Amino acid sequence: MKRCTARKDRIMAKYRKKPVIIEASRWWADGDHPRVEMPKATVKDAVKVCKKCDHLLMDHGMCETLEGYHIVCPGDWIITGIADEVYPCKPGIFEKTYEAV
Repeated sequence: MKRCTARKDRIMAKYRKKPVIIEASRWWADGDHPRVEMPKATVKDAVKVCKKCDHLLMDHGMCETLEGYHIVCPGDWIITGIADEVYPCKPGIFEKTYEAV
């Protein structure tokens, strides 16, 4: 069996994202986006706070992405990509990456 080894002649290159137009909307609560589901909340979720956004866990959604289900925090952008895939994006990242057309 051959072993994979790092090549020392490889140099990390820089790449620019191709300009594609995506659809996006902000998610705040149940019903704001058709592909964001509300998970079944437990009694424990009623008092637990999200470490990323400081909202209660019971106020979060879930969306199925190509990598599996992701948690959607209130205020996240839900992006629909070029292959009709969806994924959540934090507001700060969205503002640095996208602009309205």
